Amino acid sequence: MKLRTTVQISSAMQKKPPLKREDSFLQRFSTRQIPETQETVEDTGSEGCAGDPQSTARRRRRTRKQPRTVVNPDENFYFYWLLILTICILYNMWTLIVRQSFPELQELISNFWLACDSLSDVFFILDVCVQLRTGYLEQGLMVYDSKKLAKHYLTSRAFLLDLAALCPLDLLQLRFGPQPLLRWPRFFKVYRAVNYYYMVESRTVYPNLWRVVNLIHILLILAHWFGCFYFLLSEAEGFQGDWVYPYRPGDYATLTRKYLGSLYWSTLTLTTIGDLPTPETNA
Repeated sequence: MKLRTTVQISSAMQKKPPLKREDSFLQRFSTRQIPETQETVEDTGSEGCAGDPQSTARRRRRTRKQPRTVVNPDENFYFYWLLILTICILYNMWTLIVRQSFPELQELISNFWLACDSLSDVFFILDVCVQLRTGYLEQGLMVYDSKKLAKHYLTSRAFLLDLAALCPLDLLQLRFGPQPLLRWPRFFKVYRAVNYYYMVESRTVYPNLWRVVNLIHILLILAHWFGCFYFLLSEAEGFQGDWVYPYRPGDYATLTRKYLGSLYWSTLTLTTIGDLPTPETNA
């Protein structure tokens, strides 16, 4: 009797505990979701038949697959998609104002500008479809349900900005002629460039360098815009006055000279230097 009791106690001590779920904490709650995650579910059977070999703990695997049409915001596809959108946004921010200020630039390669404008609009339209299928976190888990994704996007501020950005004001050019600044609603898409900036900052191993590059870019684009506005104001004043662009036939009438002269003035103004003589080329 004692020997049987000792064997039972020894068997109970050596009995292994039931296997736990294999999915780790990081797999369940990390913002980076794996496209195909596997999770193990225990099937222990009836507790009353512990002595039956057929009712011992069994494990069965089932695989949950991420739908192919759902975009995971932590995947490389989303990163490169934001890169393409950022290029389109910067194209509009850099070229629209300079084409408006210097019509000869618009007329020089008008077909090229038309093709680039149309291509950027196509990407902006496709971005609406991408955002309709972009997953988001809910209580630490990625949502892949199509109805929830659509509702989340349609009730967000991003949807309103996208609608405003796609406003077809540039069609008025068919009546009033080339007016590139009629495409100004495209500037509402700048929030996607901001998203890309923060994504790169979180991925790069040189975040401080990335911030410096971004700051330099902001200063350059401000100088670019102020220079173009300076020339537009000078043109509106008929190039009459002490502060306007010194427009006169010859070298000052070339496209390159007009842009660089306006950029020089805006740089002096932004850096609060000012009151310097107009640069002259040594002959």
